[in-house]
Amino acid sequence: MKKRSVRVLGAAMALFMGVALTACGSSGDSAGSAKYAATETAADYGVYEEPAAAMEMADASGATDSQTQVNDTSRKLIKTVNLDTETEDLDQTVSLIEQKVTGLGGYIESSNINNGTTYSGRSSRSASITARVPAVSLDSFVDSVEGNTNITRKSVNVDDITLTYVDIESKRNSLRTEEKRLLEILESAETVEDIITVEDKLADVRYELESIESQIRSYDNLVDYSTVYLNIEEVVKFTPVEKESAFSRMGKGFMENLSDVGEAIVDFLVWFVSHIPGLIVFAIVVVIIVLIIRAIVVGSQKKKAKKMQMMYQAAARNTAAAPTNQAPLQAKEPEKGNDGNK
Repeated sequence: MKKRSVRVLGAAMALFMGVALTACGSSGDSAGSAKYAATETAADYGVYEEPAAAMEMADASGATDSQTQVNDTSRKLIKTVNLDTETEDLDQTVSLIEQKVTGLGGYIESSNINNGTTYSGRSSRSASITARVPAVSLDSFVDSVEGNTNITRKSVNVDDITLTYVDIESKRNSLRTEEKRLLEILESAETVEDIITVEDKLADVRYELESIESQIRSYDNLVDYSTVYLNIEEVVKFTPVEKESAFSRMGKGFMENLSDVGEAIVDFLVWFVSHIPGLIVFAIVVVIIVLIIRAIVVGSQKKKAKKMQMMYQAAARNTAAAPTNQAPLQAKEPEKGNDGNK
């Protein structure tokens, strides 16, 4: 505080000297020199630092000011809702939600509809919607969704940014004050060097000010418009909310399985009838292949039988010709024996 007082006192004395020299009727150059000296001296004694000092004072008293503003103004709350719902008519539900959001003054931030099928051939459609609804109408919108669909999961998140918002506003006000004082100094600056120095400082202040104002606008949008994430699934039957008894669950499970079996039979019949042309072509190809294989097998068997028959015939001829060839040999053997005895 003592150092800051000395700086302020020095700046005041420099300004007083400049005014005194001007009042004494000095020449234009002397007056200009005195004015420049006053500006330069003021800069040396911390005129440029005064807005920063104001910011420090604002920060020092920030706790008290912030507490007062929090108590006097409404709180800044960012609300986010997540809903998982079921519906029997997806198109109608999506249309009702869009109309409700528009009617409340909100807007659809994103929308995605998925059309698919399950393994059994049944339709499996769903939609994902991100809606921005005015915070004052959030409860009305959620009640409308709950009244037209079956809610399977619901979560609500509230983020209180009141203190952060107040601090940012305080910093914005300090930067605006600093911008105003720099503009005043820029008007009194005469040399190019002084003008460039002040303009550089002014550009930094304005850049920071724009960044803070953009952040404030973003916070205002999040506070004024709550975000609702909707996951909608199209179903044949709603998921029961209340817990069922064991017998009820067994009966329901039996009926559901029976229904699944019936649907499987119907799906098979539909598949079979729709694929009859292909099945006929496939059957014809199979029959042709079987006939070809059978003809090959039969031909092979005939060749084998014919070969065996030829072998039997050859063997029979050999057997029939064998005695005639051995008779002379048997007749000669006694002769050889008799000759030996002689």
